Amino acid sequence: MHAAHPRKALLSAASVLAVTAALVTAPTPASAAVPFPVENLDGSGNNVANPTWGQAGRPYSRVATPRYADGIGSPATGPNSRLVSNRIHNDEHQNIFSERGVTQWGFVWGQFLDHTFGLRDSAGSTATAANIPFNSSDPLETFRDDLGVIPFNRSAATAGTGTSTANPRQQTNTESSYIDTAAVYSNSAARLDWLREGSLDGTPTNNSARLLMQNNYLPRRTARGNASTAPVMDADGRLAANPGNAFAAGDPRANENISLTATQTLFAREHNRIVGLLPASLSEEDKFQIARRVVVAEQQYITYNEFLPAMGVNLPAYSGYNSGVNATLSNEFATVGYRAHSQIHGEIEVDALRSRYTQAQLNAF
Repeated sequence: MHAAHPRKALLSAASVLAVTAALVTAPTPASAAVPFPVENLDGSGNNVANPTWGQAGRPYSRVATPRYADGIGSPATGPNSRLVSNRIHNDEHQNIFSERGVTQWGFVWGQFLDHTFGLRDSAGSTATAANIPFNSSDPLETFRDDLGVIPFNRSAATAGTGTSTANPRQQTNTESSYIDTAAVYSNSAARLDWLREGSLDGTPTNNSARLLMQNNYLPRRTARGNASTAPVMDADGRLAANPGNAFAAGDPRANENISLTATQTLFAREHNRIVGLLPASLSEEDKFQIARRVVVAEQQYITYNEFLPAMGVNLPAYSGYNSGVNATLSNEFATVGYRAHSQIHGEIEVDALRSRYTQAQLNAF
């Protein structure tokens, strides 16, 4: 993202200790298990007056009314989406550069954010196939497809919706809608329990403050022995044949590309780094929650002070919390407004000096 780098916003040891002093002396809610307010994993309670706003597992909000063929849930007809995509975003035989000089960090940070606050529910019996027809005769089509279609499933319907025109089909966001680094910690206590060092009993609060790492890298799904009990991770490409080798993280999409995996690793390391700077007198849960709060703040700081300005987005100055604003991610934002995939070229070339590597490393590559 321009010349800015996330490490620039990560805190020094002195800053961590200052933040720690402020947190442990903060007012304590009567129901808190630690001596300072703790943000719920699933995003609930962020808005005290409307505790389900932005909560994981709730329907996306809508800016406009849904447009179904029957007014209930049947897809409306329209042009082939592949044909439209080829004509709007086709980038064959050309190099595309950012007019703002944004590097690969632009889309990587955007994806890291996306994997923090948005993921449709694609499971369940209502997540039916809606395959996209593939036309090999299209003059703008350069890919090979032996299936005749691009496999695609509809999002599952939110439970209880799609029953009438007064209650049309809605879609569920399995992430909380907030910038809360859920890509690292997840919105699930059971998943976080696996990701934290210590026992595996579904309760993360009795675990170590540290995130589980293997040689300072994200843990494989085999890290605790049985990959079948590990967090579910998307496994495409070579991982499809060996899903147990996938890295495990708070979000199932952490293996999508090496840049994203590196960013996930960076922030898991950052969490453990902060834990290591905290006083030994604090409980493991206190240390975990302090480190989590700092990492969340770092993601927010980078987003608003580096990422958005680099992308040309200039927001007005923060004027204070507005409890009347529903922060729930909208269908329109999730499916159209934040679809920045066209920033990603079909091929990413990496150049490096041969002298940087030993012959053994080159042979391994």
